[in-house]
Amino acid sequence: MPPDAGRVWVTRTAPFNQLTAKRLAAIGYETLLMPALRVVPVATHVPVAVPDALIFTSLNGIRLHRFLPALADRQVFAVGDHSARFARAIGYRRVMSASGNVSDLAKLIVAQCVPGSTVLHIGAVQPAGDLEVLLAAGGVRLRRHPVYDVVESNLAGMRRVVASPAGLAAALIHSPRAGAHVAAWLNRRQPAWRGAVVCISEAAASSFRNGRGLDIKVAKRPDEASMLACLGMSGTDRS
Repeated sequence: MPPDAGRVWVTRTAPFNQLTAKRLAAIGYETLLMPALRVVPVATHVPVAVPDALIFTSLNGIRLHRFLPALADRQVFAVGDHSARFARAIGYRRVMSASGNVSDLAKLIVAQCVPGSTVLHIGAVQPAGDLEVLLAAGGVRLRRHPVYDVVESNLAGMRRVVASPAGLAAALIHSPRAGAHVAAWLNRRQPAWRGAVVCISEAAASSFRNGRGLDIKVAKRPDEASMLACLGMSGTDRS
């Protein structure tokens, strides 16, 4: 384990939190798996109208939707490189990655699609970001196809861990909604905790900027590799 590393709370949703735990173990960190959010599949129908392109803003959207071979050659836009690789792995052949956030994704789609195109966003019941508004400004119509919902987890099991002498050195925050839930729980149940909060984006970090003195680290890029790189940084952003 890296010097003074301590334990790292992986708040990412299952099953992809297992991948994070493996990456942390490979670089010497002890991990605690307690998702801040739970993914709940929802009953869905197969889209009837064929879209001009498909959009994925999460790995769970790819995992939980029904892959149709007839759409394998449709253009697919993914928010990040990991999502793009996953989409290719299940059978999509024309996949482009925005390698960024929802704003970067919207710019890519508008640049690649002719005005009047219809794109199908496969993802959560309540998607994050203003993708529909951003696309409309570029003349692209968005249809939504929810395949899962997200609910907050009961974090009671973390109380003893955070308060124990061995303690918790850091928490990894993969989304703004997870950040809001974890920050609210810490404020209510563990206001004395002063560990590091490693966030995938500034939006994910915003709920922790409340003057508590937490060591807030924001990844340089919105991906997990950048988050893990932050674990080796000295604390410089205490807000």
